[in-house]
Amino acid sequence: MRFRPLYLAVVILAACTPEIGDKCILSTDCSVRGDRVCDTSQPNGYCTQNCVGDGCPDQAACVLYSTSIPGCGFDDRQGRAGSRVSRSWCSARCFSNSDCRTDEGYVCADPKSYPWNAIILDDVQSQTVCLVYPSEGLEGGVDAATQSTNVCQAAGPEDAGLIEAGKAKQPDSGAKDAATDAPSDAGADVDAGITDASDAG
Repeated sequence: MRFRPLYLAVVILAACTPEIGDKCILSTDCSVRGDRVCDTSQPNGYCTQNCVGDGCPDQAACVLYSTSIPGCGFDDRQGRAGSRVSRSWCSARCFSNSDCRTDEGYVCADPKSYPWNAIILDDVQSQTVCLVYPSEGLEGGVDAATQSTNVCQAAGPEDAGLIEAGKAKQPDSGAKDAATDAPSDAGADVDAGITDASDAG
C-alpha cells in the first residue's frame, strides 16, 4: 500500500512527458535527457529530434525537409540520409487539423505536397503531420520544380548582356614583359662581346 503514491507519481510524470510537436522554449522543455530539441524557428517552439526512417517515437513521422533547391527542376536528395542541405526531423502525426496546434498556426498536411516538398523516410508514405501553415496559403501554389527563379536559370540578369565562354585573357603589364625580355637581351650582349673579342684576335 505504501508504494501506491510512488506509482501514481510515475503515472502522472509519464502523462506529462512532452511529445513530438509540443510547444517549447528550451530543449529541456522537450526532454531532460537531451534526446530531443526545441525547434524555436517554429511558432511557440516545436519539440522534435533528428531521425532516420521508422525511427521516431509513436505518433510521429520521420520527414526529410529541404530536399531540393526551390526553383530547380531536380531533387537534391542523395540517399536516405539526404543531401547537405536537407535535415530529417520527427514531426507529429495527425489525422485532422484539430490534432494540431491550429491556434498557433499549424495545420495537418501531407509533407510531400507544396509548399513543403519534403520526403517521408518511413515505410508508410500516407502519413500526414502537423506543419506550419504557409503564409502564401495552400491553394494555387506552383510546384517548386517548375517555379521560375534566378537560381536555376542559364542566363543572367537581362541587363548583364551575353557572356562569352573562352580562354581567359591575361592583363598586359609592361613590367612582366621587361622582366621576361631582360635575360634574352643580356644574353645577346654577352654573345656579341664574345664575337667581337674573337674578331679582334
